Amino acid sequence: MKVDDDGQWRENLKRDFPLKVVRHEQFTIGPIFERHWHSEFQMVWCEKGKGMIHCNSSEFSLVPGAVVVINGNELHFGENHCQHLIYHVIKMDLSFLLSSQMDFCQIRYMTPLMNNQICFKNWIGEDAELREEIQCLVSEFNAQEVGYELAVKACCYRILVCLLRRHQDKESPAKRQRQERRLQQMKPILEYVECEYANKITLPHLASLANMSGPHFCRQFKSVTGKAPVEYVNHLRINRAVQLLQQSSMNISEVAMAVGFDDINYFSRLFKKYKQLPPSSLRK
Repeated sequence: MKVDDDGQWRENLKRDFPLKVVRHEQFTIGPIFERHWHSEFQMVWCEKGKGMIHCNSSEFSLVPGAVVVINGNELHFGENHCQHLIYHVIKMDLSFLLSSQMDFCQIRYMTPLMNNQICFKNWIGEDAELREEIQCLVSEFNAQEVGYELAVKACCYRILVCLLRRHQDKESPAKRQRQERRLQQMKPILEYVECEYANKITLPHLASLANMSGPHFCRQFKSVTGKAPVEYVNHLRINRAVQLLQQSSMNISEVAMAVGFDDINYFSRLFKKYKQLPPSSLRK
């Protein structure tokens, strides 16, 4: 099961209560949600299993009890590395925590949070207080008893306090703004690769789409995604291959061709490199 993308999230969201909590279970190794970004604040809390969250140019282990924070406009995607992964996604538009008048809390905390002037570290390991507040939020949201909206909102405030006190990212706002500009600059390239991954993709063509020289494009691309362009494309193709092997009746050669590989041997070597097992094992 995949996490809702940004459009689906907005469609299913209550306008007067813009917060969503979803529990996911996945029993197959492979992608849990595709690479994307959004302006909303998000947390991924792992209940069981093992996976990986890639955020900007870093990777973070998804293990029981761990929390991964996704600040606004951070490029991220997730992968399952086990036979049974259970994780919760909490996504909120921070504007619903604003008060009706401009007060000290809004000036000092909420407005900077919404403008990404205050951000949090992506990976949070053992923090009993934070985990307890997240569990309380999940429980209240799912039970939806009388007054649950108040309880959920109270949990959100307490979660932000935990994050502000112990898990602030001290990276300068200027550096984050540069990262966001690079992300917006690479957005057309990422969208092109998502659509054309099964076809021939060359580095000169990608650089020309970005109006950059080859070396400059490679540096900018890696600063946003954490991967060189060729590695990024191959990683995307292998993840698509995982889905086809699990969900279709195509044989391995057909899968390789469908995701853009002409050489079945090269596909198998690359698949084993990324997934630590041959494609034939996944099909079994």
